[in-house]
Amino acid sequence: MDWPILYKQVLHVKDPANPVGVAIMWTERQVVADMLKDENYCAIGNLYSSAGISAMIRNVYANPHVRKIVLWGADLSRSGQALMALMENGIDENNFIIGDEKGGQIEKEIGKEAVDLFRRSVEVINLRGKSPDELRRTVNRLAGETPIPFTEPKVFPTSRPKPFTFPSEQIGVRVHGTTAAQTWLKILQNIMRYGRNKTTRYTQENELKELLNIMAVVYSEDPDKPYLPHFFPFSEKDLQTYYPQVLSAKQIPGIAYTYGQRLRDHDGVDQIQNIIDLIKTRPFSKKMVAFTAKIKEDWSVVNRGDTPCLTQILCSIQDGKLFMTTHFRSQDMVHGWPRNVFSLRKLQKLISDESGVAMGAFVMITHSAHIYSDDYELVEKILKDNYDKELGYTSRQMFEDDPRGNIVISVEETEKSGVGRPTKYAEKPGEKTWEIVVKLYAPNGGLLLKEWRGKTAMELYIEMVNIGEYLVLPSHLIYIGTELQRAEFYIKLGKPEQYNQDPAANKKL
Repeated sequence: MDWPILYKQVLHVKDPANPVGVAIMWTERQVVADMLKDENYCAIGNLYSSAGISAMIRNVYANPHVRKIVLWGADLSRSGQALMALMENGIDENNFIIGDEKGGQIEKEIGKEAVDLFRRSVEVINLRGKSPDELRRTVNRLAGETPIPFTEPKVFPTSRPKPFTFPSEQIGVRVHGTTAAQTWLKILQNIMRYGRNKTTRYTQENELKELLNIMAVVYSEDPDKPYLPHFFPFSEKDLQTYYPQVLSAKQIPGIAYTYGQRLRDHDGVDQIQNIIDLIKTRPFSKKMVAFTAKIKEDWSVVNRGDTPCLTQILCSIQDGKLFMTTHFRSQDMVHGWPRNVFSLRKLQKLISDESGVAMGAFVMITHSAHIYSDDYELVEKILKDNYDKELGYTSRQMFEDDPRGNIVISVEETEKSGVGRPTKYAEKPGEKTWEIVVKLYAPNGGLLLKEWRGKTAMELYIEMVNIGEYLVLPSHLIYIGTELQRAEFYIKLGKPEQYNQDPAANKKL
């Protein structure tokens, strides 16, 4: 059998007949491969999340010579904890790992019987937190054992969903929300619906769905009290572990670099402190930018390791508020995006506090915004169970403030004019005439910005064909169209004085 059957392009394979596999979680593969260059082993692979445990089991069953798995490295997403919980406790009737604090689940096609045989036949040696020397000694000792397969090679079926792709603009998608959770759900919905299928080396089927240049706006997430609903694939404890990687220059053993190192100790320069100092001296400056790239270093390992996904951070002061924009070249929108948002929003708060400027909105622009095929089923469940509820969509009413303004619609009596050609709705002598008036006001009862007038909904539609340049919410535009029809109806009914703009869906008409 051609092995490995999954993640063939990313597993570091040395001797498929060796009984030892090394699972290193978030530590860089090449770093560990260099450490173990004098040792023999079967393969080295990352276990980024509990979802990868199913792939591990599938690969081991395809090569049952693997009887030992050495667990080592930086357990940043508690995937190592999930593996240890599986080996100790097994799975429940719904395939959830018993004792896993994050609720990891084994793919149902593998089955409980196969999982239990894996637990009995394969030993996981937990070296999390141990030294590189102990890793080398352990691998050397175990690699000398005679590999005895625990079963015949076996490949399990798969029933992963294959989402349909709707046509779209492909590039330049804007989503927004009050909280990170709201914005995240909209992102997942857009990618699952409109993302183009693309090849990747990081999934079992080598597939992902991708949208280009998603601009995500989070308006009001509180960095000190983040809103973390149950459907996020991580906990507050995970966030607390992740924050130092972005906020400080602290070195993490086994990790080549962190965003915090690139931002706060970039060739000896603390870019974040420089931004804070610049805000204090020249708050109108357009130079408040921090970069993560080290061009020579990053491109020299372009085919052997990953360059930073976060490329730059920009800050601006406007209307007495600190706005932050972040750019990512590539982002796993399921597991990476939420952690990145919460940590960078925390960084925005740090800059805000130290510079004495109130926080504004947060923006994250992602060039390659993708969902890996391994997560399709998880995302579909998250959206099905939480999308409408979290965003407040109901069958009765859905109201959201449009940041560009408010529309007021009324019916007014007009002065008669004897000039011009008669229209379809020509009035009899002495009869009153009416027209529909649409006024656009700035938000919160602000200034009158623009006005449209017409006698029919169609006439106003033609005049307002560019209304999308004044307002941004589709729900707002649909509502306006409904109200124009209602106003015209009352005029035709001969009861224009009875028209009142309805703040919600009108059941009468």
